[in-house]
Amino acid sequence: MAVIACSAISAQQVTDFRQPGDVIRLEIKFDGTDAAKIKQVMISFGKQGSGPSADQVGFNTSFGNNEGWVPQSAPLTFHVEATVPANIASGDYILSVNAQAENGRTSYTSGDQFQLPTFHIRNDRKFTAPKIFVTERRP
Repeated sequence: MAVIACSAISAQQVTDFRQPGDVIRLEIKFDGTDAAKIKQVMISFGKQGSGPSADQVGFNTSFGNNEGWVPQSAPLTFHVEATVPANIASGDYILSVNAQAENGRTSYTSGDQFQLPTFHIRNDRKFTAPKIFVTERRP
C-alpha cells in the first residue's frame, strides 16, 4: 500500500506544470550568524539539460523575478514573485537565489544549499525554424 501511495505522489508531481503567465510565489528565509546582514534577494530559474527543443527555437531557458532586487518583507524573510514568461521553453527549471548583504553577495542553488522540487514548465507555443534559400542576385 505504501508503494502505491509513493507512486501516486510522484505521478502527481510530474503533472503539476506551470504555464506562461503563471506566478510563482516564494518565501525565502535565512538563518545563521550573518543572516541579518542579508538586505535584498533576487531569484532566477534555469532550465536543466540542453537548450530549447527543435520546435521552440529561440525560446528563453531562464527567467527571474519581476521586480529585480527585493528587500526584506519581515525579519530574515523575503517574499519574491516570478511570472513565467510567454517565450519560455518547456522543461524542468531549478531555482537560484542571489543574496546581497551589507558587504558582500552570495548565491544559493536548489539541490545544493537548499531543497526545492524542480518547476515543470509546459509552453504550448511553438516555433520551428523554416528552411531558407539564398541566392545571389545579379544586376
